[in-house]
Formats: sequence, C-alpha cells, structure tokens
Amino acid sequence: MNDMIEILEYLHKFVPNARNADEIENLTEREDRGPMRVIPLGGDQLTCERIRGAHMARFDADSPEERLEGCMSMMEDFHEKMNFLQMIMDRFYNSGSAREPGTLYHLKSVINRRNVSSTVTKDYHADSAFIDLVGESHIISLALTHFGMADLNAPCKVFPHGIHLADIDHKKRILRNLVGELVDSHIMNILSQTLNREQLCEDENNDRIYNYATNFLKFWLLRKISIVATRSGDGMRILRHWKYAMLLYHIAHKTKYRLEAFLLIACTIALFTPRQQHQVIWNRFVNLSGGRGKNLDGDYVMELLNKYAKARVKLIGPNHSPETVLRIGKTMMFCHDISRNLECQVGAAPISRDHKAQDTTGDLTKLVRELQRANVFTCIPGRAHNSFQNEPSDIFTQFNVIEFHKWMNAKKKQYAGNKQAF
Repeated sequence: MNDMIEILEYLHKFVPNARNADEIENLTEREDRGPMRVIPLGGDQLTCERIRGAHMARFDADSPEERLEGCMSMMEDFHEKMNFLQMIMDRFYNSGSAREPGTLYHLKSVINRRNVSSTVTKDYHADSAFIDLVGESHIISLALTHFGMADLNAPCKVFPHGIHLADIDHKKRILRNLVGELVDSHIMNILSQTLNREQLCEDENNDRIYNYATNFLKFWLLRKISIVATRSGDGMRILRHWKYAMLLYHIAHKTKYRLEAFLLIACTIALFTPRQQHQVIWNRFVNLSGGRGKNLDGDYVMELLNKYAKARVKLIGPNHSPETVLRIGKTMMFCHDISRNLECQVGAAPISRDHKAQDTTGDLTKLVRELQRANVFTCIPGRAHNSFQNEPSDIFTQFNVIEFHKWMNAKKKQYAGNKQAF
C-alpha cells in the first residue's frame, strides 16, 4: 500500500492544475487555483484494487491533492481478455475428454497443438490462437449443418434461384437474412428465453453435446466481439462486452472481476463526470503503427514497453541503480526513435512489424471434418459427453437473478453513500 501511495504521489506531479506541497500550505493559493483535471490510470484488476486502497488510506486528508484525487483507476481490457479466456478453458477444456469428439481437448489432439495449456498465463497467444481456430471451425460446421451442405464445396440450396444476377445490395440483404435465421435458431433461441426468466427444460432428453457446442460458440463470440472492438477502437462496444462479462463472472464466481465490471459500467453511466466518462470509454486503445483496425489495448502496450525496458536494464548488468532505471524509462522511446531515424538515413532495412501468418487452412479443415462427423450441431436427445454430462441449455441458464440483484443493490447503496468509486 505504501508503494502505491508513493507512485500516486509521484504521478500527481503530472496532473493538470494540481498543487505541490508548498501551495497546499498556502490557503490563498488553494482558493485561487481551479479544480484539478483528473487523469485515468489504466491497469489490471490488481492495480485498480491497489489504487482504490491508496485512495481509502488517504480518505481523511485535508486537500484533494493529499487525498490523491487527481488520479482515478481505469480497468483495462487485455488482462480481462486473458481472464475471460481462462474462464472458457476452465469450463470447456478437460484433459479427460480426449476420446470425446467435439470437445476442446479432443480437437487439440486432432491438430496436435501441444503448446495449448489449461493455464492461459503460460502461453496466452497459443491458447488464444487455438480457441479462435476452434471457434471459426464451429461457425463453419454450424453453417454447413443449418444450410444442409455436405462440405464447403457443396452448393447452398437455400440461395434463391438466379441470385448471381442480383446486384450487390440485394445479395447482402439475402445474406443478412440467412445469417439472422442461423443465429436465431442456434444461438439466440435459448438465450432469449433465459434472459426473459422463462423456465428451461433441463431433463435427461436434452442433447448435452449440442449444448456444449452452442455454449462454447456463444462464449467465443463474446470474446471475438471484444477483440474486434479493440482493433476498431470502439469503446461503446467494449462497454457492452463488459456487461455480458459481468453476468458470466457472477456465474463463474469470479468476484473481483465481477466488481470491476460493475464499477466500470457504473462509473461510465453515473459516478463520473461527462469528461471522465469520455476518457474512460475512449482512451482505452493505443495505435503504434497507424491505420484502421490496428488498435491495441493500453495495458498490452504497457506489457510490450515493460519487456523492452527490462531488456535495456538487463544490458547494464549489476551496475543498475534506481536513477539509471528511471533514466532508461524516460529516454526509452526517444532512443528508439533516434535509432529508427539513423537506420533510415544510412539506408538500413527497417525491422518489419508484420509477421507471416501461418496457414491454418489444413487444421481448420480437420476441425470442421471432426465436428461434422460428430454431428455436434444436430440435436439428438439423450446424448452427452462423459466429461460434460451436465452441460446446460444456455450459458446463462445457471444465472441466479435474485442473488445477483441482491449483490448489485448492496453495491448501489455503498456507492450512493459517498463511497469512493475510484
């Protein structure tokens, strides 16, 4: 806690219109100066928790500067993506399901992805790439089953006769209608009933294999929406993802991320000023290379910078000190720009940021073939995976609305009673 207080005190030097220690002692200066312009500090769940703890420790101080009110916590999205991916692995990944077609572990064995781990922090990018590939194969398999196609090369019989003669706008409308029918039939059918609190039939005649496939697909789509929203810099769509994630964190008993989701939504709706709300919603992304669709999460960029700084500190060896580390941090990007300009002047080839994408067509074809062979999207009552025998009809079936409302109302009372939200 003391370390976080020291960090916030140091960062307060950069808060616009904040007073230093000498000005705080001068009552006249305190009255003449305008209010501070609060700046958001992004970080993972633990960082936000520690910032709020530092604020509570200074809650009884005399001035806003001493209460560290110039800095507010802002939950970032990269670590939430890791936590959301871990929730997917915890629910659908089981090492005992290697012989059960359609399960994640079985599909991992089919394409021999040995770097996939049940613990996301060991290799996030490997798990992320695997889950995205399996999600794409589920979408393709679902479309093949829904439209009655034997394989990807088979003709789609649901297309109207002579559609190749239609203009592009008419083709788009037909495609949207067909995709809407698919989503309504297999993704939103049970979800709409669940959100309307209708009692779902969870008897032994349910097809648990079909439930497993559709539930995984729903989780993956929520994750994919978050990734696309980040790349596009769409803060409002990120906020909608957090709303769904809060419900799923409640089901998974991830209480800390549930609280972070609640605070983010509450602050962007009611607790923060309009200026602060705009900052929290839209200042979540960093674009290092420029161009559309190349935005990154702020905490992910910070991870990259930390890795770059640690490599520079490592070059110093045992001679490093707090002063040299601070100097490296301040001049890191400046030195990086100098080296890039020097390379351009001498005609050296720049370091490419583009990575050659691995061709996953073969793996995708194998996964689709396995899913089609297992008929995971054909509802056959009575089926179930041995490792997932109690898979519900929808991801929100186990959501306890009464319990969640009690928890949310208690939080509303706390923050309505002047409890600090940041």
